[in-house]
Amino acid sequence: MTGALFLTATVAGVISVPLIAPDNGPHARQAGALMVLIMAGAIALIPTTLFPVLRRYGEARALGYVAARLLEVVMLLPAAAGPLMAVAAPSPPVEALVRTEERWGQPASTLFFCLGAVLFYTLLWRARLVPRWLSGWALVAIAPYVAGAVIVLFGVVDPASPVNSAMYAPLALNELVLAVWLLARGFAVRAAAEVPQRPAPVPQGV
Repeated sequence: MTGALFLTATVAGVISVPLIAPDNGPHARQAGALMVLIMAGAIALIPTTLFPVLRRYGEARALGYVAARLLEVVMLLPAAAGPLMAVAAPSPPVEALVRTEERWGQPASTLFFCLGAVLFYTLLWRARLVPRWLSGWALVAIAPYVAGAVIVLFGVVDPASPVNSAMYAPLALNELVLAVWLLARGFAVRAAAEVPQRPAPVPQGV
């Protein structure tokens, strides 16, 4: 289930980026908004399916991952609502709301995504639930993803620019590979079963 949700979120997110660009027509932006809604729904469900496993290897980090992903969803929802409102009730206030979301909401959601990714992949690295090359790849790829969000936040590039897409690509590709890995192999059975146990008390002599 987690693999399918990762696959859905990543594919929908990639499709939504060019569609919700400000210079697109209303129909393209509506389609992009639908993709954002699909992505947000998948993202909201991912930590729910992962928490029962991740909590065994660090409950505080697992809870932090859940919180970061839910905040990411909160920041994403205006990206879906804005284009729909602009088509249904076009007006200067709605257009201003859409521009504000594009300027601040999308980069903020990306930063929460990166925070969640750091917590998630460090847990995977420590617990060896997937091969370390896969979690290590993600931890390295987070750096350009954060940089892409920052340069969008400060207006250096457009969210749909080729430069920004190139900076997002390594982590997006990693999540696709992770999704396929989880669908095909799942978490490492031995690692998932090795819940830390307290040592048994030593019997005392009479």
